[in-house]
Amino acid sequence: MILIIAFACIFVLMVVQRIVYTKYWDDKLNVKISYKYVDCMAGEDNELVEVISNNKWLPLPMVHVKFDMPKSFKFANENNATISDNYYRDDVFTINGHQKIKRTLKFTCTSRGCYYMNDINLVSSDLFLNFILSSKRKNPAVIHVFPEKVPLDFFEVPFNTITGNFSTNKTMIEDPFEFRGIRPYQQFDSMKHINWKASAKDGDLKVNTFFMTSSQDVKIVLNMDTHIFAAGDRLMEKVISIASSICEKVIEAGIPVGLVSNAMDTYTGERIVRSAGSGVRHMTVLDTALARIDTHAQNMDFADVLSEEMLGNQDSVGNRTYYIVISNSRKKEVIDAYKQTKNSGILSYFIVPEYTQYEVTEYIPDMIKWNLD
Repeated sequence: MILIIAFACIFVLMVVQRIVYTKYWDDKLNVKISYKYVDCMAGEDNELVEVISNNKWLPLPMVHVKFDMPKSFKFANENNATISDNYYRDDVFTINGHQKIKRTLKFTCTSRGCYYMNDINLVSSDLFLNFILSSKRKNPAVIHVFPEKVPLDFFEVPFNTITGNFSTNKTMIEDPFEFRGIRPYQQFDSMKHINWKASAKDGDLKVNTFFMTSSQDVKIVLNMDTHIFAAGDRLMEKVISIASSICEKVIEAGIPVGLVSNAMDTYTGERIVRSAGSGVRHMTVLDTALARIDTHAQNMDFADVLSEEMLGNQDSVGNRTYYIVISNSRKKEVIDAYKQTKNSGILSYFIVPEYTQYEVTEYIPDMIKWNLD
């Protein structure tokens, strides 16, 4: 009789706890997955932060947190992962009532891109692990992996020409919204630029300095079409890297830089266009745009983009903008459109990123070949 009562009690307990867990297991259960750095450079280390909190009295003996990430993210610990077209993680937690658990996973961002996380799947069970409970959560985490920077030895002579042109054809003024640094006060400095806090700390007058801006700028015109279709993703990534590197070099010289491309933004679905600007913050804007380039989308016709950008803005911009066209593609329509802009007096260079073994036989005015290894 006692045995029967015991079995009956166990049965009632299992039924009751099953009802309770079915109804309340994910109540006040919060899961958040985020990145330590939402902006980073390709090749840099980062951290994935998982936080799970159970804000109720009901303990959860097992919670599977399942989510997928790009396979270009290389984790230090891959024991709980499956890699196929994506990187699928299945992390298991045991969490008591009113408990919060934080877990940090180190990984390396190996490839440029804009990555956003899909839904998180939660899988749990009751106290006796007899049945499966599941739910899905939104987790709008986005990370931008900026392009790698490349050496620009081949670009020194054109760069000196561009900076020399700017030095002789424009008057630069300080932009009060683009802070550059602090230096000792000199007699010609304005009193409004004095940094009183830094001056009090050092005992000498210090002034704030700012990046320079003007009505002149440089604009990168980036073509994501390739000369040979079979060239593949590696060539396109090199093309993006050189655009980022040139932007950085020009901005460091204090010259405003803009960007326009025939490529599409993988996040917004719109064409990549960024107006000219200067300073560290604007470099982040440009790198973000380059990170978002979708190399598998249908690009706009670059000859049309080139003509619209360089010839269409001639009346309003004239000689104030120095164009740097970056294009591996040497289609006749592209070269003809570029020659037309040169004949109209627009200042520009045409950079052709190409593998060393391939010759560039086409005649393109002010062309520079960048040999890829």
